[in-house]
Amino acid sequence: MMKSFIILTIISAINIFSQSERLTKDLENGYTWIRMEAPAQYYSTSKDTYLSSILERIRLTGEKYPEIASLGCKEEIKKLYEDGKSGEISMSDIVRKIDDYYSDENKMTVPIIFAYCYTIKKLSGASKAELAEYEKQVMEFCKE
Repeated sequence: MMKSFIILTIISAINIFSQSERLTKDLENGYTWIRMEAPAQYYSTSKDTYLSSILERIRLTGEKYPEIASLGCKEEIKKLYEDGKSGEISMSDIVRKIDDYYSDENKMTVPIIFAYCYTIKKLSGASKAELAEYEKQVMEFCKE
């Protein structure tokens, strides 16, 4: 009985600590992203489905994400539509680019919504300087 209690306590502690790693300011981050679609994870979900939910939220709310009002990508999304490029970009393309973004371990604490917006900004033609400034602002947000 005592052995079962100790094992259960250890498993619970591991679960609690791993959950906090997956969030930055209550937003899911790169650690959550890389665990999506992991066959051994119970909470596994499709990255495509996750991104679809982001797009649906933007469509329904007009991108009223209070947590990222100044770090959004509404104008870049609009630009992609106006330039006729939105039909050329698949969800799989975005997933691959976000995977690439999180291949840098220093970016793992960046919330997924910011990695998504970084990708959209890059696809819409933002310069390297603009992308670097955006990342700087995101990193400052994450550290606050």
